[in-house]
Amino acid sequence: MAQTTTDHDIIRRWVEERGGCPAHVKRTGADGDPGILRIDFPGFSGQKSLEKLGWDEFFEAFDANELAFVYQDRTRGGQPSRFNKLISRASAGDGAGRAGRKSGGSARGARRQGERDDAIALLEEQHREVEQLAVELSELERGEAAFRRKFLALADALAIHTTIEEQIFYPAVKRADTAELLQHSVEEHLEAKRVLATLLDGASDSNMKEELEELVGLTEEHVIEEEHELFPAVRETLDANELADLGRRMKELVARLKSEGEPRQHVRDELEQPAQV
Repeated sequence: MAQTTTDHDIIRRWVEERGGCPAHVKRTGADGDPGILRIDFPGFSGQKSLEKLGWDEFFEAFDANELAFVYQDRTRGGQPSRFNKLISRASAGDGAGRAGRKSGGSARGARRQGERDDAIALLEEQHREVEQLAVELSELERGEAAFRRKFLALADALAIHTTIEEQIFYPAVKRADTAELLQHSVEEHLEAKRVLATLLDGASDSNMKEELEELVGLTEEHVIEEEHELFPAVRETLDANELADLGRRMKELVARLKSEGEPRQHVRDELEQPAQV
């Protein structure tokens, strides 16, 4: 579950408990405006693109731009989550207050008639599949043969999902208002692929649990961000026919990847040539 708040104390405490700090994207903003705000965690992907801010400067811009803070306390596996996102208060709704508003990453039960077979419905279905595989994997011992089979099924599901998004969905939905979201999504894919490749190459027993937890955490954060922000933006841009056509193209690619066998084998190649959106 993700929560939404505008309370400075809640935001600061959540960030500092996880070793993070307020930041902004370098080369954005001017004349006292820090530009695009972010939360940075040392050792993660923001090292080259983010610059640290003081909390006073961060919150001044946060309020001036009428932003709200979306965050997750823990992953499904019970580990502290670093997922966070800054969104407009208008899109957050009236519930973005001191205690926060809970908003599930899942779109279960929310699809309107006519949306069941479109591109977004397909991606949400894959999200649920990955979540279920992760739960089933957590219930198995690493030495069991079933554990290996379930892990490979999860690896294939993730490989298929990232491939159809990067090759078809992301290019088709790129607009001025989605470009930044899509770039961030590709970066999240890359982080997940690095961890997945390490696991496929044979992480040691001592590291495998930690690597799996990181992979599941990265996946959960990605799912929440897509379903909370990217998918609603796409639905406002593309009509039902366009989404249905996009869904058909994506299903054709899914079928081809499955027929070729072991989609996970493409992960290492994609690390050599990262996707561009």
